[in-house]
Parts: sequence; structure tokens; C-alpha cells
Amino acid sequence: MRSFVVTVMSLDRPGIIAGISDAIFKLGGNIEEISQTVVRGYFTVILYVTFPSEAPSPEEIRGAVASSGSPGELEVAVREDKGGPRYVPPEKHDRFVLTLFGRDQPGIIRTISTHLAQNGINITDLYGRVDEGGFTMVLELIVPSELDPRRLKEELEELGRSIGLSAHFQHENLFKATHDLRSIAIPTL
Repeated sequence: MRSFVVTVMSLDRPGIIAGISDAIFKLGGNIEEISQTVVRGYFTVILYVTFPSEAPSPEEIRGAVASSGSPGELEVAVREDKGGPRYVPPEKHDRFVLTLFGRDQPGIIRTISTHLAQNGINITDLYGRVDEGGFTMVLELIVPSELDPRRLKEELEELGRSIGLSAHFQHENLFKATHDLRSIAIPTL
């Protein structure tokens, strides 16, 4: 089995994922992970794709994915995953969610991400958006167990206040329990 990381960027439109997934399928690949978003009208996606040992080359994968769009529409990069060094979370860690909102200003992401990095906290997912002058950011974090969550919560709330933001830091389980859409009863028609 061979594995590849494929990234695609273009102007957004309906059907991009359908085209990309069709191209991967026709090459004999399987998409094992995918993360996609649209930022200011720009579509971006990263995929982790596996193929049998007789996989196409990175150039063939890139060509097939690129041709799933109009000529020159999709910017595609392909990297084979050959293992090697990568981030390994601490043996003992917890997952937390940090949400921030308030008035937008330059340097918010820099300030928050620098504080997290200085504490050995890894950001595994991040969403941020400015809307009508307000800024919202949601971060999923891997926090080493030796850090005291209560102290960290206080630090992050104070850091947020210092840059004009409201910050909420909670364990992933609590976040999921209070944001799980499956818990909402939907009446049948």
C-alpha cells in the first residue's frame, strides 16, 4: 500500500469534491481522510489517499485530479507519505476546544498561537472568520497532561481579555456534549 497527501485550491464552485473523488476512485485510490473549507471564495482541500502497492506516480495523481476541473482551474500538489518524522502527541494528553470572539484586530492569531506553542500545546484544527467587524475563532488543541487545565483556562481567558476577546476553554468531551446536534430531537413529518 502507498499513501499520498493531495492538496487542491481553486475558486469555489459546486462539484469540486465530486470531481476530485471521482479522479481518485478511477485511479484505484481510497480517500481515508479529508478536510475541506472555503475561505473568501477560495476552495481548499487536503486529502490522505491510499493506493494498492502498484499506485500511480505523484505526477499521474496530480494530472488526474487537475483534469477533474477546467484547464488551469485547480492548483494541485501531491506528496507521497513515506513515513518519517512527524509530530507525536505526548503520551499523556487531553483534547480541548478554545473558542474566542470579539472585535477584530491585527495579531490575534499570532498572539494566541504563540502562547499555545510556548506551552507545548498543538493546534490540530483551527477556524477563524471576520464578520461585520467581529472575529470568531475555534481551535481544537492537544494539551499535555502535565499542564493544569484550570490554570490554562485562566491564562487563556486573561490573554483573550488583553486583546479584547472573550475566550472559552473547555475539554473536548464537554464541548461535544453541549454542541452535539444528534441530541436535538427532530420531529417527523
